[in-house]
Amino acid sequence: MFALNSLSLSIALCMSAVEAWPSQSYKTVPFITPVFNVTKSGSPLAPGYLFLTVTSAPYPASIIITDEGELVWASQSGDYSNLNVQALDSKPVLTYWNGTGSPNPQIGGHGYGGVYILDSTYTIQHTLCPDLDLAADGPTRAECQADLHESYITDRGSLLVTAYNATETDLTSVNGPAQGWIYDCLVFEIDIKTKEVIFSWSALKSGIPISDSKQPLGTSGTQSSPYDFFHINSIQSVGSNYLINSRHIWTTYLLNSKGEIEWRFEGSTGGDFKLPSGIHFAWQHHPRALNVTPTSLVLHLFDNANSPPPFSGVNQTLGLLFSLDLNKKTSTLIHDYYDPKQTLYAESQGALDLLPNGNALMGYGRLPIVKEYGPQGDVRLSVQFGDLNGTQQSYRAYRLEWEGVPAADPVVFAEKGYAYASWNGATGVKRWDIYEGMTANNVIYSHSVSNAGFETEASISITTQFVKVVAVTSDGNRSSATVPVS
Repeated sequence: MFALNSLSLSIALCMSAVEAWPSQSYKTVPFITPVFNVTKSGSPLAPGYLFLTVTSAPYPASIIITDEGELVWASQSGDYSNLNVQALDSKPVLTYWNGTGSPNPQIGGHGYGGVYILDSTYTIQHTLCPDLDLAADGPTRAECQADLHESYITDRGSLLVTAYNATETDLTSVNGPAQGWIYDCLVFEIDIKTKEVIFSWSALKSGIPISDSKQPLGTSGTQSSPYDFFHINSIQSVGSNYLINSRHIWTTYLLNSKGEIEWRFEGSTGGDFKLPSGIHFAWQHHPRALNVTPTSLVLHLFDNANSPPPFSGVNQTLGLLFSLDLNKKTSTLIHDYYDPKQTLYAESQGALDLLPNGNALMGYGRLPIVKEYGPQGDVRLSVQFGDLNGTQQSYRAYRLEWEGVPAADPVVFAEKGYAYASWNGATGVKRWDIYEGMTANNVIYSHSVSNAGFETEASISITTQFVKVVAVTSDGNRSSATVPVS
């Protein structure tokens, strides 16, 4: 996830004591979110909202926003990754990882936490806090040991997670000590309902040579600073197989159901495939397979190509879309996505997703930028939510359709002359009915105002002592809250 000179997720949260980028606060909730600078071309966008996990103080959180940069939902403050909409039992669910970065200040790029699965009311339905028998990464062992990089729900009702385990091994193949230490990268498939581990895989035990790594050993390789030779950052269920990615070996692997490697797609040589002429990738994130048949598939990935060595940090970050011929072992570049008017160098993190209408969404990871590209590569949407100095970031970004009807009531704040109403996570509010009175039990209808985004302002009488607001959704549902005027 992170380059050599990057810090752990938890440290990144504290990097900006003084935030130059503007933020916005609200009357009704304690959230403080970055201002989202939005540019649109006017060409059609895919349906849905944008899903981010912003990392900077004062309010790191999972958030959902509209195409206009308007907040829809925010979590409580904390360390988050992979806010996503997935399917469980044929129903849409909201998922995220929540935990901490590595407690060891010498080590960055992974974390320890749990995965939370919420229904459309934002009620937690499942909490997966796996004890994976990992070695302590710091003074104590983490209670929840799922890594931050992946939390993928399969159509089998299971969850795929990554994990990092400090493991002693021979490092002489990379000019290290015979009794050296690495982070062994692990894959676990966990039954969501029983919490049983039904599949596991180890990069070290698979026989992948440590010398395949492009990551310099440097001063790592000790118990206090293990060598991150593999750095797993994604898993996808592909039928009964698993598509996994190694950032530090520049390779995407397909594993069969037994954990055996079926093929490798490597960024400098092609691995088991021939690369298109002049095309390479490195330090990549978020490969995903589409249109899978026994003889071919489409693979897209986020090509960082900027961590030293051998790169200088000024290579244009690309979204790459390949067609792989599984019989001939050839690859064809279908598309590369980039903004010719804004050269972006994302050293770490990032994601590329193909959208239902043919567009593509790129979240630039360490850079607080999201762009939506049209089928021909034209930039249709650009959202920036921080300076390009690494203090604000979102590991991945998604565009997803979602309908939220919160179990919690709306919130209203009132002061003389004005009332402010919000309903965190509600996607269907059309208007607010305003009631005013001198006591909480005796308020009468005053007027209605159209919903104006996350927080709607309404005028009230300066003599009003109590205000009740009623959120009215497009299907006629009503939910209310009452407060005294402060």
